[in-house]
Amino acid sequence: MKIRATLEFDLEDEDGHPIADRREYVWAAEATDDAIRSRLMGAGFLDDDTLIRTYTLDVRVIDGESGDPDRTPPERP
Repeated sequence: MKIRATLEFDLEDEDGHPIADRREYVWAAEATDDAIRSRLMGAGFLDDDTLIRTYTLDVRVIDGESGDPDRTPPERP
């Protein structure tokens, strides 16, 4: 068995406007990769007697529309 977790997000500025600059997305992807590898997987988040044997991390910037067209997006609060 495996666990698959998907994190997908867009970026916006402080005024709530979407960010279109790809460099910002590349930076955010790198920061996300670093955060998951060093904090979540490095420091651990499971009980001491539960270990993650192997994991694959795939962080990338997707151009165009995001998301799975067959998946209904969650409602925003």
